[in-house]
Amino acid sequence: MGNSESKNPDDRFLLKLTEIIRNNFDNEQFGVKEAASIYGVSRSHMHRRLKKLTGKSVSQFIRELRLEKSMELLQKDLATVSEIAYSVGFHSPTYFNTCFKEYFGFTPGEAKIREHLEQQRPTVKKFGKQKLLIGMAMGILFLISLIGYFQYRSLWVKSPNDSPTTFPLPSNHSTNSIMVLPLKNWSGDPKLEYISDGMTDAIISRISKIKEMDRVVPFTSSFQFKNSEKSMPELAKKLNVFYILEGNFQKHGNQFKINLQLNDGPLNKLLWSGSYSGEWKANEIFEIQSKVAENVATIMNVKLTDKDYDAFKGIPTKNEEAYNYYLLAQYQNNKYNQTSFKNAIPLYEKALDLDSTFIEPYLGLADIYITGGAVWGMYGEQEAWKNAKYFLEKASVIDGGNIQLSDQLHIGKFYFDWNFEAVEHYIAETYKRIGADNWSENLFVDYYLKTGKYSYALSELNKLILEDPSYGWLFAIRASVIFFLYSKEEAKEELRQYDPLFMDDMFYLREAAKWYYYFGAYDSSQFKLEQLMNNFTDRPPIVVWLNALHCEMANNREGFKKASPPCRNNTSKVLQVVQPGLWHFITVISKIGRKYLFGFKNPMITTK
Repeated sequence: MGNSESKNPDDRFLLKLTEIIRNNFDNEQFGVKEAASIYGVSRSHMHRRLKKLTGKSVSQFIRELRLEKSMELLQKDLATVSEIAYSVGFHSPTYFNTCFKEYFGFTPGEAKIREHLEQQRPTVKKFGKQKLLIGMAMGILFLISLIGYFQYRSLWVKSPNDSPTTFPLPSNHSTNSIMVLPLKNWSGDPKLEYISDGMTDAIISRISKIKEMDRVVPFTSSFQFKNSEKSMPELAKKLNVFYILEGNFQKHGNQFKINLQLNDGPLNKLLWSGSYSGEWKANEIFEIQSKVAENVATIMNVKLTDKDYDAFKGIPTKNEEAYNYYLLAQYQNNKYNQTSFKNAIPLYEKALDLDSTFIEPYLGLADIYITGGAVWGMYGEQEAWKNAKYFLEKASVIDGGNIQLSDQLHIGKFYFDWNFEAVEHYIAETYKRIGADNWSENLFVDYYLKTGKYSYALSELNKLILEDPSYGWLFAIRASVIFFLYSKEEAKEELRQYDPLFMDDMFYLREAAKWYYYFGAYDSSQFKLEQLMNNFTDRPPIVVWLNALHCEMANNREGFKKASPPCRNNTSKVLQVVQPGLWHFITVISKIGRKYLFGFKNPMITTK
């Protein structure tokens, strides 16, 4: 007792948690919830404290202790690999083999062989003192050589803190990370593409509700790879995931079927396959979506809590026709352009005509008005915010605690009301209430940037880019933060580094064209604007504004005598599109902007 009490609180915490986990190795249902309950603290408290001390999540800590115990049992050779896998809490020997190899660098079978080889070595005879010293020296030299060989062969992964009992994963792929590729439409009818995409989105949404999932690639990112020819390892590396779920969707008459395969992405190895079929009725549709999420979590060895089941087993609507209209609306919304937004609105409204208690169409409509007003200029700001609030209020009657609803409400308060105090309070309270692991702050990165919290914005952007490097606009926004924190030259270099990767990405081109202009790199800004206007038909206000700036510069600056095709072709259109007085405002601002921004004297910018 005296020795235990002499340890500091952090050591006692780790010792007690380790003991609790070891006492429950044979319980495959034992997870974060059970560990926290036995310890007598909340899950969020346990997670934060362990993360601070070890840099690991609770689920990762549990898994690694199970693996270390399995190594002890394998070396004693008292049971088969499968029996040992079950005895330390793994429900699947296949998953156990995968985790073991990633953690130790070799398979469980190899672990047994290595131990046998050690046992078969001849025993050391007794030496005199001098011979003993020589023998020890030779042994040390041999051991050093052996270590070097193992390191060279990637069989021994040394931990950052040199601890012999800690073996980190050989990559940054979390084993609780997954990407769901868009389901292929095998119905024989291209018009049903919206259903296969909608089912993909729904499955992603339900998997995302599982608290212990470290990373679920959002549908908007997954959708980019719908017809991709990239291999599983390429996708796993690009999206920073371990598991990849793929499959196909079929619908014939009133019957539907989903075939799925769960793959180890880095190893391009099939882990599980399953088929689900039913009648196209609301209860069966949502039940199958829930079963898919549950089975995927089980194969991934992710513990499901009661709250998880409550979250993803709900039935949003009992009306199949309403759900059909909603899927059609989402299919349009996910295209993310002005035409598709306009197409989605009446489809959401038809879904609500059939079921006024269906919350998702209200949220979809609010999203379109917020985005249409703040980004695309489809509506005046006050009209957009008035309509968005109307639909959010309707949704709040159905489920006032819906996190998506709350996020949208405060995004609107930020962009339209400029109510920074309310947004600041919401972020702090939400972070405190549900924790960093259960809530994504990515919607509010722009808030951090525009309120001068540049260091925090940079930290969040780095995290988001690590999680999903396919979002080109994140890199462009990061360049702007680097400009405010460090220098214009470093910001330009950041953009130039990623330009080749995102020349077909409208959102990257839009942000890059804007920031190149702010950085004084007018040629680069003009080139990005040309790429954007030549390859995409939409003209949100920022594009109109930038084109007007370059036209003004082409008419008044020696270096821009020969205006680019977008400028020449769109000057008259710009004059017609911009609101009265805005052209003059743009001209004045462009001159003021060049004076202040590029001289680092802008009175509206504070970098500290």
